[in-house]
Amino acid sequence: MWRTVVPPEQRVRIGSLIGSAEEQFVQLRGVQSGPTAEIARQLLRGLGHSAGLIEAAWKRTAVAAVNGGVPLEKVARWADMPAETLRSMLTAGKREDGG
Repeated sequence: MWRTVVPPEQRVRIGSLIGSAEEQFVQLRGVQSGPTAEIARQLLRGLGHSAGLIEAAWKRTAVAAVNGGVPLEKVARWADMPAETLRSMLTAGKREDGG
């Protein structure tokens, strides 16, 4: 569902980062191309960046659902969180964007 809200270039970037993380996991288990610490550092950096992109996509999806008329309480149930927590997250995003 989130894919319909996230621009194609970001979807490609998220997929690429996840693929890179998978490759690095394989390197950790098998023949390593560098020290374990360096591979772990790269992996964590990539996963952290991916997590940020996924969080942005998650928020856009929630905003799109609410703006599309789905009650916030229902979106909160879908996201498995209290409605007040979701409301706070979505309004914090608006304040950061200047809205």
